[in-house]
Amino acid sequence: VRTGQLHSRWRFVFPLLCAFGGTILLTHSHAMFNLKSEFLTEVTHAPLGLFAVISGWGRWLELRLPREDQRLPGWIWSMAFVMIGLTLLFYRET
Repeated sequence: VRTGQLHSRWRFVFPLLCAFGGTILLTHSHAMFNLKSEFLTEVTHAPLGLFAVISGWGRWLELRLPREDQRLPGWIWSMAFVMIGLTLLFYRET
């Protein structure tokens, strides 16, 4: 995207996929018989979904704002993406 070789529309695919995927993680549910396992699964998916939504909309804003206003959204989306990685390092499906 930053090389300028893609058409301008394609640069919005990544932030939309992040925001959509994060929304799905936040709104889906698991049908399990063990209530404790279901709760733990939901609780571990919530931060991933939240960071994905923040990352997606931060990147969207970085792309849409004028150059002088891109710094804060650029920093926010990249830190949210790092937090997704750190969360996944310690993630354990029960």
